[in-house]
Amino acid sequence: MRHLVFFCVILVNASLFAQNKSKEPVVDAVTVYPTGAEIHSVVQVDVSKGKSTILFTGLSPVLDSKSIQVSVDPVDVTILSVSNRTNYLSGKSDNAKIKSLKDSLEMLSDELILIQMQRETFVKEKDLLFKNQSIGGTENGVLVGEIERSADFFRARSNEINEQIFNINKREVKINEQKNRISNQLSELNAQYNPPSSEIEISLVSPRSGKLSFSISYMVYGCGWAPKYDLRVQSVAHPVHLIYRANLFNNSGVDWSDVKLKLSTAEPGKSASKPILTKWSLNYAGDVNEYTVSNELDRNQRITIDEDKEGNGPAGYEIVQVEELAAEFVIETPYTILSDSKTYTVDVNEFDLPATYESYCVPKIDREAFLLARFTNWSQLNLVSGNAAVYFGGTYIGQTLINTATVADTMSVSLGRDSKIVVKRTQKMEDSKRQVVGGSIKETFMYEIIIRNNREAPVKITVQDQVPVSQNNDIDVDILEISGATHDELSGILTWVLTIGAGETKALTLSYSIKYPKNMNVNKKQYRSVHSPSF
Repeated sequence: MRHLVFFCVILVNASLFAQNKSKEPVVDAVTVYPTGAEIHSVVQVDVSKGKSTILFTGLSPVLDSKSIQVSVDPVDVTILSVSNRTNYLSGKSDNAKIKSLKDSLEMLSDELILIQMQRETFVKEKDLLFKNQSIGGTENGVLVGEIERSADFFRARSNEINEQIFNINKREVKINEQKNRISNQLSELNAQYNPPSSEIEISLVSPRSGKLSFSISYMVYGCGWAPKYDLRVQSVAHPVHLIYRANLFNNSGVDWSDVKLKLSTAEPGKSASKPILTKWSLNYAGDVNEYTVSNELDRNQRITIDEDKEGNGPAGYEIVQVEELAAEFVIETPYTILSDSKTYTVDVNEFDLPATYESYCVPKIDREAFLLARFTNWSQLNLVSGNAAVYFGGTYIGQTLINTATVADTMSVSLGRDSKIVVKRTQKMEDSKRQVVGGSIKETFMYEIIIRNNREAPVKITVQDQVPVSQNNDIDVDILEISGATHDELSGILTWVLTIGAGETKALTLSYSIKYPKNMNVNKKQYRSVHSPSF
């Protein structure tokens, strides 16, 4: 009877052990947020009737335990508990670089063993040489010639052995140094590519034996995406072709191999509390001017951006503004994003945007005109603020900025310098003069602006200049001639909107006077700062 009870206990224990299952889920879908990602896996597991414990292994080491969601099909299976832990003992299989370093370490270790064996052989030979240095015994006399030959052999062989041992010791030091360098590099790579993994343990009760389908999702951080645009214009007779791309990086500790991707502008880990509206204060945007986009090109050209290459280096974070209602982009083509913190580019969408084209110039600052593309309905595209590479006529122009938080209904994008528009601004010295009027000095300035259209079709161009604005009651500014420009009295900016026919030239005149007391020094010109060598 006692044997029967023991046999039953063994069967019960075997039955319980058989219901402890272990499985490593494969990532099949990922939703990437600006900071963070939601990992999703579907796993099939065979279970027996009754209670089972399922251990899902090889999960991201930066898994957010509060974000774990597990569902099971069929729905009549009862999940008793879900817990997670970190496994520091299991690691992923070595990648090619780690394997190469391990092979190098093994080869160096083998070489050290051979070196030790060689040194041991030479040391024993040297000991044997010293033990047998007596010639002809102690009773018999030995010829002088034999003594000399024996001494020469002993000295030569002893020196050879010492030299070999010296070289062996030097080689051993170098190999140990090389071995230490490889070991340090291997430690760093192991920390990066073979980190500890997370595990999720699920206890459940199934009313029947069979296959269960688990849906597992959880949040990880150390991942993110940012928009990247290409703006391509073939000619002013074509629409703007906008290519919407995204730069992604994955530092979750788990590779995403051939996964379905979704990009979202939502904030991961948001509170479950209901949203509350706060006061919306409307005010002027700081320094917003639709034409300042043309100057963004020169500023952005000084920024080095190498995002066209996949895996070019680690990515960082910056603050961008997005719409209050989150947008999502489903990527149709599966992608592989390795967990190496490097940048990978994903195609999101492409649009052809009807555009109007016009030129813009500020000859006071730059003697060349800029070509602008203006297009509407951009707000329907769910764009996110980001850098854009500009191409015109197949030529790379430079970088510009798409700032969806500050642009108006019509977006203006600079397409670079317009070589077909020639602009000159010269001071008419014969009409610029300085007079003394009583206790004051009056200076008159006159400028002529010449714009020539070398295109074969009419162009619309906006020209801007300015007159000074007095900040002192003792200084008077009198506008004499502005050729019909619109004058903003607060800023002093003059704006001409012109249509110039093919091959036509137009001239504009700007003239103003400044009157100020003789005993005052007035800055009558504007200056810019540049870097200059100091000797």
